[in-house]
Amino acid sequence: MLALLIGLTAAIRFQPKSMVGVESAFASWNLRRSVSLAFDPQNKRGRPYESAKIVRTAILSSDFGTAQRVTENILKLGHLPSPNTDPVTKFLDALVDPTDPSFGRQLNAWVEKSPDSMPAHLVRAKFYHDVGWLRRGHGYVNTVSEDEMQAFMDAMRNGEADVIRALQLDGSEPFLQSLRLEILRGYGYSDEMGLALQDSVSKFPAFFPPYDLVLSTLQPKWGGNIDTMFRFVDHFRSTDPDGMATKLLDVDVYRYLLSTASTQCRDNSENSDYQRLSDCVREFMKANATVERESRLIEALAAIGKKNDYIATKAVQKLISSMIDTAGSEIYVGPTLQAAANAYDSDTRLIEDGKSRNHYMIDSLVAETWLRQGNLDNALTKYQEALRDLPLTKFPSTSEQDAATAEIKAQLAKVYAKQRRYADSADVAREAVALGGSAEAQLWVCYDSYWLKKYDAAVDECADIVDDQENGLSARYWRGAAYRELQDDDNAIRELSVVAESKSNWRVSAAIDLSMLYFGQNDNNAALNVLNKYDYLYDLKAAGKDDVAVAFNNRCYAYMELGDYKKALDDCTNSLANGNIPDAYKKQQELLKLIASR
Repeated sequence: MLALLIGLTAAIRFQPKSMVGVESAFASWNLRRSVSLAFDPQNKRGRPYESAKIVRTAILSSDFGTAQRVTENILKLGHLPSPNTDPVTKFLDALVDPTDPSFGRQLNAWVEKSPDSMPAHLVRAKFYHDVGWLRRGHGYVNTVSEDEMQAFMDAMRNGEADVIRALQLDGSEPFLQSLRLEILRGYGYSDEMGLALQDSVSKFPAFFPPYDLVLSTLQPKWGGNIDTMFRFVDHFRSTDPDGMATKLLDVDVYRYLLSTASTQCRDNSENSDYQRLSDCVREFMKANATVERESRLIEALAAIGKKNDYIATKAVQKLISSMIDTAGSEIYVGPTLQAAANAYDSDTRLIEDGKSRNHYMIDSLVAETWLRQGNLDNALTKYQEALRDLPLTKFPSTSEQDAATAEIKAQLAKVYAKQRRYADSADVAREAVALGGSAEAQLWVCYDSYWLKKYDAAVDECADIVDDQENGLSARYWRGAAYRELQDDDNAIRELSVVAESKSNWRVSAAIDLSMLYFGQNDNNAALNVLNKYDYLYDLKAAGKDDVAVAFNNRCYAYMELGDYKKALDDCTNSLANGNIPDAYKKQQELLKLIASR
């Protein structure tokens, strides 16, 4: 029997309500109550990321009228033809910078000037949500200090107050429902969260993100359990068995079942062997993925595919994409993807007959599986096929079609970059940006310019997205790397220091690059300070063995130049224990001679 996650007991301690009575909170919900959405059919186009830059500039310059108008236009995109969080989420993620106190102060000024502005309260609620998670971090609760947890809870309370006020001002805005549940999820499941979902369902019964947010909170890692997850889904199967949200829940719960298996298998094993992880996931699924549950998955996919609703299809793509990214899940992803392909009359094979006409979503998911396996040529083939098949799909508007095209082109840019075809990657990434693509597409533009040795261009192109939450730190790293090549050390140090201080995947590279910059300036003390400051450089859980070897080797050199031969020898020895750097061997021999001669 697999044990619950490490840290679960600590996690429950911070929850305001226990899991007892979860079923009673939703047992009486009436899924069929509905309030229709009014919408403006003329407002079909939008560029969420570009709009975010406009609104951010307006807020910082106290032009709250412009901020209000542009934000309202983006929110309308989330209404057409039915509630859709994608454009609003992309807009807010690009707009809100939780690391910038001046942005928070300006949001306060906006609310003070326009206390009845729903967009002002909505944006500030998102800001509080992001600040809370920035202060807390994303580790298990037992890794969070009391001060960090208090800061988190304070921010979430402020965010919840803003959401409630925004709902009072405009209860017809669907995104507020998901944002409210996002904030409440930070505390774990509670009766308040159940009531918030009931409110959302009563107004927008087909709006899926709120259902998903509650189901995600019922996972074992957040204090729930598998039986409760399935009882939650069963409730909606009993009240609205043919509803689209119900069908998506049947897929969603299987996704979380796989995620639970992978997480528990990884956390309960000190061995990182992937085959053992896969075997563990298989044993977990044998015990929990019954024939009935798997049949529900297949039936749900068939029903969704038959209807071919745009919003539901996008949801299916996200859910299966999440399964593909789940470590150890391959044996279950294949049949799931095949069931989806059958539902959409598509073929998952790499080489098809000439009559095949796939749904572009299936092409993209097949490409993603090849990409995860590291087969770049096959991934490229399927992404290109997705572009060819995309016009066969009917989209609600050209905006959605442009967004889908941009997503595929951004993935093509990634594949080309991994193949070191940087010019091709840059071209297709620019095409994605021109179609209103996300910050990720712009990141590939700046990344490719760096590798094409167009350093001035990289500096400018990376600057466009340094404030983006998801991609900003990566952009700062490549901007810093470009500055370094331009021998602009001051700007390079500024950018790389921000990354080194963060939790970005690039922080190890940034810290090592900083040390090299100081070595290049013959400032060994400054280099040593960097190498001693960032403990993660020597932690195999935070950095790969090769990076650890480089960090020890660099510090060995610093100590050696400063005359501390004993510490230098220890570091060179540790470097060689983690890697095979020829320079470390040479320094080790020299140090042994120097120490012996003393």
